[in-house]
Amino acid sequence: MIEGLTTHLESWENDRWIGIKYAKLFRKAAHLMRYRSKRTSLQWVKGHNGVQGNEGSDALAKQGANKQTPDPLNLEIPEDFDVQGAKLPTLTQATAYKGILERKHTKPRKTSEKNLRLIRTAIKRTTKEVETNAAIWQSTRRSTIRPIIQQFFYKTIHGTHMIGKYWRHINGYEETHNSATCRRCIRKIPCAILPMPP
Repeated sequence: MIEGLTTHLESWENDRWIGIKYAKLFRKAAHLMRYRSKRTSLQWVKGHNGVQGNEGSDALAKQGANKQTPDPLNLEIPEDFDVQGAKLPTLTQATAYKGILERKHTKPRKTSEKNLRLIRTAIKRTTKEVETNAAIWQSTRRSTIRPIIQQFFYKTIHGTHMIGKYWRHINGYEETHNSATCRRCIRKIPCAILPMPP
């Protein structure tokens, strides 16, 4: 938190808080610090070490976490203190693309949701662990996986391989899906929902 409000604050504001987790809370904290007439100093304190203020904040945090209905937070910032827009001289293409994706609200694809559900079920059956969709997507982008395999996983989950039911809605190819399953598949299910061999 301290690094966010000191070391990273300027670059985060330059990039319009794109891709920053808890950006609204950081922005509000930065506004409150600037609004003060006196200088603010921040100091890290080791947790669970008998420091009265730290122990008190832990207790309050636990109380808040256990509330059925969270307290409303006023995260509004006056226009005078609200830094608007990303600065073009410091903006990278990757950051701009993240910003576009953050603003773009797309409905989840039915095929993707179905395949993610199948993957979660298979993981739970195999490992007894419950995985989230975010964790599944993250695991497909590991640096140890070759890019071509990452692309295969991405297309498989989204069901964009040109096999099976893909051809149902293409004129002149509606019947293709009946024979478009993989010849190696014993159960004749579309390859898009089959797990990868080890």
